[in-house]
Amino acid sequence: MDNEPLKAKNNRAVEFSSFPEIVTNLSGYAPPFEIVPVVERMLASVPPKYLIGLKRVVLTNSSGLPRKRRRDVTKSRGRKVKIAEARGLYHPKWNNEPAWIEIFVDNTLRSWEASGWLKHVFSAAGEIGDVLFHEIGHHIHFTARPEYREKEDVADIWRVRLRTNYFQIRHPILRAIGYPFRPLARLLGDALSKSLVKKRFISRAECGEYTKWR
Repeated sequence: MDNEPLKAKNNRAVEFSSFPEIVTNLSGYAPPFEIVPVVERMLASVPPKYLIGLKRVVLTNSSGLPRKRRRDVTKSRGRKVKIAEARGLYHPKWNNEPAWIEIFVDNTLRSWEASGWLKHVFSAAGEIGDVLFHEIGHHIHFTARPEYREKEDVADIWRVRLRTNYFQIRHPILRAIGYPFRPLARLLGDALSKSLVKKRFISRAECGEYTKWR
């Protein structure tokens, strides 16, 4: 995997045919803000070549899953995880079914709802972006940039790249204003990243990629 930054540009009008459909399938759960426009903006920041073959992004809630599926499990870093506890899933192409992504909005926003931070939509949207970009990372790994390494690490690395690319598009002025403070931000960021790794909030692969971008 190369370390070249993604080209920061708006891809909304470019190769629109590769843009995945966004499907809302919520049952008994109402998100605290409009999520579809947020997901649309995030998808528009991803280079179209990385979205080819990704048919749709489904926004759903784990609490509305059928009982049988709530008991099903998936694997992450060699451990079994209940579907009902997952924040997102990547479903690769299988037989005649194209690849798609499933985001469990209630699980993704649960900690933010509990802490009261959801009044800051920017922060809550960041939680959605963490899951979306991670799952798109799985799609890139599976279809465009295969690697022989832990798949969750690869997805974490792509999450950093795609999220940084989105931020550069969405907030170019803040990036320019913050440029003189980059040395200080780098020192603080390195310390914070190492702390988050110790607490297992982020992976070592993700921490390493943050360091490269700073």
